[in-house]
Amino acid sequence: MSTRRTASCALLGAAFAFTIVSLPEAAKAGPTDAGTLGLTELTDDLSRQQLFEEIQASDRQGAPSDAARAQEAVETFNLTGPFRFPTDTTYDSALGKPRENSYFGVDISHYTSNAFPIEELSKRNVRFLYMKATQGASSLDGKFAYFWKRTGDLPKGKQVHRGAYHFLSACRGADCTSDPAAWGKAQAATFVKVVKANGGLAPTDMPPVVDLEWDKASSSGPDRWANRPAAQIIAVIDAFLKETEAQLHRKPMIYTARSWWNERMGAAAMSPTMKSASLWLADYSRSSRASEVPRSIGDAKWALWQFTDAGTMATGFNGGFDANIYKGALPEFYSSLGVQEFVP
Repeated sequence: MSTRRTASCALLGAAFAFTIVSLPEAAKAGPTDAGTLGLTELTDDLSRQQLFEEIQASDRQGAPSDAARAQEAVETFNLTGPFRFPTDTTYDSALGKPRENSYFGVDISHYTSNAFPIEELSKRNVRFLYMKATQGASSLDGKFAYFWKRTGDLPKGKQVHRGAYHFLSACRGADCTSDPAAWGKAQAATFVKVVKANGGLAPTDMPPVVDLEWDKASSSGPDRWANRPAAQIIAVIDAFLKETEAQLHRKPMIYTARSWWNERMGAAAMSPTMKSASLWLADYSRSSRASEVPRSIGDAKWALWQFTDAGTMATGFNGGFDANIYKGALPEFYSSLGVQEFVP
């Protein structure tokens, strides 16, 4: 979910004129900066566009049905066009009728422009906003504190539920020989430290998320998870989930793509800890978008679905971003994700 290529992000248009504080002013060195927390700031992690390409490459090498969906995803964005807020959130153009029981969210990272219109999200039918916090055991997203505070400071009537996610890394060093459980716990400690340094989780915040997908030093490099068998990967995930829940008192959610899962986990069964976590799936194919049902992992139920990395705003912001959907009644959204509604 390491959203997004910087070249696609532009300034706000003149459609609305709230003031955006520049990052150096909004996130000055303090208790939440990388240096103070003993971490390094992320600069070379893969963007969402690069990870999107990984999903497509994996699908093309898989079963014929997956290869077909990989091509569909390319056609979706090259020919059909991206999902547009708020128009497409309220009207289903495929069925020709208003949408029902569909609630939308977006996710961002340091690749996202500071001009991203957080103050306008609620008006554009966005209910939740996830932002990248950390990666591995030593890396911090330099814009997390800025986006987190800015979202938390939204006034009544403009509030959206904010959420933090951690990009799980396979390795400490090139050989990936560290104990998997200890490595998962170490990453959770870093994530928890950053979240707590920024005020912790409020009852109205979304559940914490572990992002599980290709871990590469570059788009052409190998996936570091290939150095670990499925049993070790599960041990890393389990340790992260347990430590995060113990420290933040919220059950984490797992973000992943079936493409990565099939490539790295094969037929390995989820652990009880993993099965108890809600699932956030990445699936960008046209078939899934048409049916509005993503490809899951076995018979696992999904809670959120990331259906495009190229969402757009109808006005006021030129640039793409990840878009997600929760399908179900609004009371179920809150009860299933353990989120409290904002006080009117």
